[in-house]
Amino acid sequence: MERRKGERLVFPDSYRKYITLKVRGVSGSFVDAELFNFSPQGIRIRSRYELPFNSTIECLVSAPESLIKEIPFKGRIKYCIQEEPMGNYVIGAEIIESGDRTAFEIFSKIHGFVKGIIDNIS
Repeated sequence: MERRKGERLVFPDSYRKYITLKVRGVSGSFVDAELFNFSPQGIRIRSRYELPFNSTIECLVSAPESLIKEIPFKGRIKYCIQEEPMGNYVIGAEIIESGDRTAFEIFSKIHGFVKGIIDNIS
């Protein structure tokens, strides 16, 4: 049963190299993560690090070719599943706060922008 409130923008492998996502780790510094999908309500990512259920995370997302630099937001972890023993974690988080609402909304529409870049390169 689908519980999402809105559509998620899926980022295929070829798009991910144009999107940068960093998550503040336990150490306090930001670490890289892969963005699978995104909406103003939530994200699905892959990380080398386990993140505790219901914890709050700080994230920075950007598209290097866009006019918008890193956009800060916070999320609440809804699940964290290890892909295989000693492997990466697939994580789902609800977006609970965005530092720059306008930039965050623009980024949520960036799917077409990234697709255009890839289509021009291909």
